[in-house]
Amino acid sequence: MKHTAAPADLLRLDCCGPPGDALKVRSGAWSAVVRDALRVDRSKLALIPAARCAAGIAVPLVVGELSGHILVGVGAAIGALTAGVASLQGAYRERVKIMAVAAAAFAVSAFVGATASRVVGVDVVITAVWAFAAGMLVVFGQPATVVGLQAVIGLVIFSQFHFGAPQAASNALWALAGGGLQILFVAVIWPLQKFPVERKASAAAYRLLSAHVQSLADDPGVLLDPKVIDDLRSAVSETQPLGDPAAAAAFQALADEADRIRLVTAGIARAKALLDAAPSGRGDGGRPVAVYLDAAIVAAAKVLGDAADALRNGRRMPDLSDERNEFRTSLDSLRATAATAGGQERLPLTQAADGLSALGGRLRSVAQLTAVAAGDEPADSTLLAASPAGGPRPSRAPRSMSTRAHLETLRANLTFGSEAFRHAVRVGATMAIAVGVSHLFAYGHGYWLAMTVMIVLKPDFAATFTRGLARSVGTVLGAGLATLILAGLRPPHAVLIALTVVLYAVCVATLLANYAIYSVAIASLVVVLLAFTGAPAASLALDRVFYTILGAALALAAYALWPTWERRRVPERLADLVEADGRYGAALLQAWADPAIADRAGLDRLRVAARLARSNAEASVTRWRNEPAGGRPQEQEGFDVDTAQEILVAVRRYVWGALALHGRLPEAGPARPELGALAADVRRALEAIATSLRSGSPAGAYPALRATQAALAEHLTARSDVDEHTEEGSNLHHLDTMIVSETDLMVDAVDTLANLGGIAVL
Repeated sequence: MKHTAAPADLLRLDCCGPPGDALKVRSGAWSAVVRDALRVDRSKLALIPAARCAAGIAVPLVVGELSGHILVGVGAAIGALTAGVASLQGAYRERVKIMAVAAAAFAVSAFVGATASRVVGVDVVITAVWAFAAGMLVVFGQPATVVGLQAVIGLVIFSQFHFGAPQAASNALWALAGGGLQILFVAVIWPLQKFPVERKASAAAYRLLSAHVQSLADDPGVLLDPKVIDDLRSAVSETQPLGDPAAAAAFQALADEADRIRLVTAGIARAKALLDAAPSGRGDGGRPVAVYLDAAIVAAAKVLGDAADALRNGRRMPDLSDERNEFRTSLDSLRATAATAGGQERLPLTQAADGLSALGGRLRSVAQLTAVAAGDEPADSTLLAASPAGGPRPSRAPRSMSTRAHLETLRANLTFGSEAFRHAVRVGATMAIAVGVSHLFAYGHGYWLAMTVMIVLKPDFAATFTRGLARSVGTVLGAGLATLILAGLRPPHAVLIALTVVLYAVCVATLLANYAIYSVAIASLVVVLLAFTGAPAASLALDRVFYTILGAALALAAYALWPTWERRRVPERLADLVEADGRYGAALLQAWADPAIADRAGLDRLRVAARLARSNAEASVTRWRNEPAGGRPQEQEGFDVDTAQEILVAVRRYVWGALALHGRLPEAGPARPELGALAADVRRALEAIATSLRSGSPAGAYPALRATQAALAEHLTARSDVDEHTEEGSNLHHLDTMIVSETDLMVDAVDTLANLGGIAVL
């Protein structure tokens, strides 16, 4: 592919800025992976769940010790451990369902492992089948992946024992009971908590939204990461079952408001960029008009930050009179200046004033909804249920997939063209080798080899390498030292119980925040649990370290021999992104062609789909950057990681213009049928670009997009039936001018995408 655009920073929407650290990240992929393995994400520390899970594992151990059946208590604690890890997925009923499935899968696997492991060949085959099935579960997302991992670990751990069916069934039932205890601990605290999941997610999203709005004053060319809205919608899709229905509806409405604010701020950012690029006009008091806009932006960011704090603490927002006054003063000044401006100077001023007016309405809704969520204000059914005129009609999170849909998804991925299938085959074959190899060595606890392979081997290189590094370091520091300490001190059961509870709390707290710390804790925890059967021999420290390092090496070797490099996925992900934005942009332009009959709900669904496609594409390019240059397959001519990033930049510029148009789409108004031709050309152009990205060569006819947009601009700016001296005529002229400006940006971005995709644009 040929391309001429200069490298651009992914976080900016222009294509003329410095590339930042992009090339450094590419050349330092190995060091980036190491840094990722050692970085602690404090926002993901799960302290409260850690305390709950620790209590769930302490009860069976204490009861087992007091009743004289400590090994039964250990069996139940292992089941509680599994369910506790699964409790970090989902929320409320969905969390309980995930925990129940994980506990049941672990219990069944424990039974099969303890009864079928006597024959080496059977052990190898069953482990391979279990691992393949767990690998295929990645197509259903993170919760299913966690369940699959827990099932395989249960099989591997219990395969070291050779129980008869009655004893194996008893152990499996006790493990299932421990999982049930953790589920009870999750459900019993529902009435004691005041929407903890919703408050945490809403506060985090509004804090990021506040930072994004604040950044517009200095750099309007930055779009909010769509993952912010997606994560919030996911968190509030299921609200606390026993909570106040009005508060639950308020949290869901807050997610809708966050989405609307994202749309409104896109238009404000466009106006800000146009004002920054234009000669500095003066408003009331002689201040530059851009200063008024900046003041309003800062005031709005402060309100959103106050909302985040109030949501986190479960209280109403503080007095907003200062921010309200600053916001109103700035808005009035912009309106006054816009009224006296002429020509092209009026467009950004009017667009900024209209955007701020809409943002003010959204901020008022946020303040009211925050009070309702805190239980400090009666619910307004109109506020909770209705979308405002001119705004998008938000889509709720999709319902869970049906059994038939799951089977269809699974069947569609049972092919070597599927990355999930390749991962499942790789992990199944590697696990079979690991089990077979463990039987060849005389070292004890050979299950550590297979367990390490299962934990380390992931669908992408960066995760596999990070897990391998963290797992190896964790075992050396955790299992090695813990084995030596326990072998020397031989502590009583009371001390072992205390160590188990503390180590498990650390595991849960750090699982999502830092895998290296988690690896140290979980390796130590396994050693402590095994110590209940008898103090470990000091020699086992070397055994476990040996098996762990061998397992990590085996996992990396398997990936190197049959890799699924992210590079192969990137063109398809980018093509999906381009197609999704083509459908969204075409539908948006068609809606403007006749706003009175526009399908706004369908338009919003297309916008959400395009947003998801952008998140997937950006994550894919990031993973490609983290792959070692020497290990990637041969790149197509002209298409490298920097070209992929330039495509993302161009898409963001396109989205910037589209969101500005979407935020101003009226409920009704005069038809502009000329936009239909541009809508069709935009979709055809982006389909041709997507085909080119997939095939690696230009394919399909590329329309004369610029000529179509120029004809539209000429028509809209030459209306003879518009009297700009009337309020209606002035508003119509302003909207026409805005359409010309935003479609110019969109077409410019599409033509840039065409050049990057190897399509010559005249």
